Amino acid sequence: MDPNLLDTVTGLPKRGHLWSVLDDILIQIKRQETYCGVLLVNIDNMGEISILVGEGNINDFLTLIAARLNKCLWDMDTAVRFDEHQFVIIANSIKRPENIHVVMKKVQEYLTIECEIDGQQINPSITVGITLLPYDSCEVEEIIANANVALQMALANSEVSYYYYNQELGQRIEEREDVKNSILSTLANESFILQLQPKIAVKTGEVRGIEALVRMKDVDGNILPPNDFIPIAESSNLILKIGEWVLEECCALSIEWQNLGINLPISINISDVQLKNSASLLALLHKLSARKDAKPHNIILEISENIISGGETLVSALLTEIKNYGYQVSIDGFGSGFSSLSVLKNLKVDEIKIDRNFLSDVPEDDKSTAIFKSIIMLGQSMDFRVVVMGVEHQAQSDLLKEYGCDEFQGFLISEPLERNKFLEWFKTYQNSH
Repeated sequence: MDPNLLDTVTGLPKRGHLWSVLDDILIQIKRQETYCGVLLVNIDNMGEISILVGEGNINDFLTLIAARLNKCLWDMDTAVRFDEHQFVIIANSIKRPENIHVVMKKVQEYLTIECEIDGQQINPSITVGITLLPYDSCEVEEIIANANVALQMALANSEVSYYYYNQELGQRIEEREDVKNSILSTLANESFILQLQPKIAVKTGEVRGIEALVRMKDVDGNILPPNDFIPIAESSNLILKIGEWVLEECCALSIEWQNLGINLPISINISDVQLKNSASLLALLHKLSARKDAKPHNIILEISENIISGGETLVSALLTEIKNYGYQVSIDGFGSGFSSLSVLKNLKVDEIKIDRNFLSDVPEDDKSTAIFKSIIMLGQSMDFRVVVMGVEHQAQSDLLKEYGCDEFQGFLISEPLERNKFLEWFKTYQNSH
């Protein structure tokens, strides 16, 4: 960069460089549909620091702050000295809007660390105004103005140290971060729980297996619905750790139950993120299958039908490897994706689970019932075990028997239950059947 564009004290680009950077970023955002965050950082106690260290040493403090700012930057980010006691960070490396929270927290952490200038202990205090592109503005002139509005809102509220220009969007980001932190805490404490729902043989009514569903509790001990944390876990790759925990727990549970004389296959949902990290997944599955008393055939790995359309060759190779380890494979949400029948025909699959949406109007609606029946017949013709999810009424169960479906699960028989309660339910159910 031209030395004339650099601030002589901090070595950061001057204020004038900011506009050209923002102009380039707006062009990039429009072309590539990416995101960018702009943080206006204010050193709140600059006056006090000047008095404490003296005017002659204040440049040393600013140089230290600039060095700390540079440590906060990712590859494509830029820090600019905006004013005597203000800096701008252009966070152009963020992949998702919520990543701006990570940048902001890092800036707060680094810049507020106690330091020593000329023998004086300094405790910097900062406030940050945040604006997100392209949500808040697509005009260069408005970006810093919006960040300044957010900064002034934060400065006017003694209870906060940062503020989003779009506080509604900021609140959503905060909520996502709270869930991410809860997931991390739950992982650290190994306090996720498994809920188990039985899979019932349509013809005989006997329990043929169970599906294991991972759940987490909030700070009040209430169980969170999966939609409240699974999408966030997937977007942050925390789902890899959760998936590993579930597989470990279910394989241990399978061995434990075999020792009790309970031989029920356990179905486990494998997320698309886990499948895309296939090397790690296969390594874990191999390790689990090699355990003493392990019976991988009693573990059914459910994969989304949508993942098949992402690459037939890769998925086929992955499923072949999984089958070689002895596990069963199920296509979850069958009928909701876009898989061609020729692809499914060539995959090593044991079971299909029909998406619950196909059952919602059955048997009341004739067209829905006809589609539902045709999907069952299709699965049977391809020698798949056919399972239907979401059965809630006896009329639906009777229809499954009429159509020759193999298994079902749903509230008609049992809601998902925690491990101990499931064992109690299972013993009672067995005695009554």
